Amino acid sequence: MRLIMRPPSDALRRAISSHPDRDRIDPERARAEHAAYVRTLEASGLAVTLLPPEADMPDACFTWDTILAFPQPGDASAVLLVAARPGAPSRRPEVESVLACARRLAPGAEVVEIDDPGTLDGGDVITYGTRVAIGVSARTNEAGARQLASAVGRIGYHAFLCPVEGRLHLASAITPLRARRLIGTQSGFQSLDAGGPDAAPDDVERLLIPDGSIGGANVLAAGGRCFIARGFPEAVAALVNGGESVVEVELDEFLFADGGPTCLVAPI
Repeated sequence: MRLIMRPPSDALRRAISSHPDRDRIDPERARAEHAAYVRTLEASGLAVTLLPPEADMPDACFTWDTILAFPQPGDASAVLLVAARPGAPSRRPEVESVLACARRLAPGAEVVEIDDPGTLDGGDVITYGTRVAIGVSARTNEAGARQLASAVGRIGYHAFLCPVEGRLHLASAITPLRARRLIGTQSGFQSLDAGGPDAAPDDVERLLIPDGSIGGANVLAAGGRCFIARGFPEAVAALVNGGESVVEVELDEFLFADGGPTCLVAPI
C-alpha cells in the first residue's frame, strides 16, 4: 500500500468546516503536524507519495475524498480507481492531480469517474472485507453512491447505501480496523445498520465509543497499526483492550477543519 498525501497550504484557513473552533486553524502549525504524521507513517513501514501544496484549494490536503482504490477481494494490488466528484463544487479541482498520481502508482487499474448528477466524497466510503459501505450524506448523493456501488460490484464487492445525518461523512463516525472489526459511535453504527442487515452482521465485531468521542472513530488502520488523533482516550482504550497496536498523532489543526487520520491519506 502507498499513501498519497498533500501538505496543507495557507488556504487551509478557509477550509470547509462546521467545527466551532474553525477560526483557530493555524496553517503553519498544520504543516508541522502533517510532516510529523508523514514521518510516523513512514517509520511504521508505510510508503508515502507527497504531492505539492495547492495554494488556491483550502481542503486539498484531505486526499481521501478525491480518489478511492480497490483491489480484487483477497488481493493487494489495485484493479479499480474511482475518481470522486466531491459534493462541494469548490473541491472538484482537487481530483485531477490525485487521480494522475494514482494512475502512476496503479498503471493497470481500470479508472471510473463519478458523473453528474452524482456526487461522491471518499470520506463517505469504508471498505471492510468484501463489503463497501457508502454514506448518503450532504456530500454524497444517491446517484453517486449507486455509481460507486455498480463499479465495485463488478469486481466482487457487496455495496450498502447508508444514510448519514448530523455529521459530515460516514467515516466521521465509523471506520474499519479489519475485515470483521469496526470502531465507531452509536450514530455511526446506526447509519451502517440502516444499510441493511448484511452491512454489519453478527460476525462483524463492533468497538463502540461514546458519541462525545466521535473524533476517535476516525482511525487509519494500516501497516498493522491504528493511527488515531491524540485527545480521545476512550477510543484509545477501546483499541488497546481489543488488542490493537495504537499510534496517537497530533492533528488538532485538521480536527478544526473537520478532518482526521483517514482524511489526510489516499491509500493505493
